[in-house]
Amino acid sequence: MTPGKATAEATRAAALAAQCEDARTPLLSTLGAPSVRLTKREQEIALMAVAGNSSKTISEHLTLSVRTVDNRLQHIYLKLGVRARADLAKALEYEAGRQ
Repeated sequence: MTPGKATAEATRAAALAAQCEDARTPLLSTLGAPSVRLTKREQEIALMAVAGNSSKTISEHLTLSVRTVDNRLQHIYLKLGVRARADLAKALEYEAGRQ
């Protein structure tokens, strides 16, 4: 299973577990365990993308090529189990809540 798929499945599992109120099992207790984390640079790029900045704007601000920004965004999407910028904000909120 890819890291992105694993993260997406963990998100789904956490949502289902939340519906189980106070159910406690050994497996459910692992849902809060750390998952794949974004690097500082990935966090910076992700936050700028969520703020509505284009890849070109991000690249100019961080002194990177547009291609590098787009490649980093693809790695971020894989890690968080999302497919586009539109899904990125929700995934970042979920990850922030876990830390």
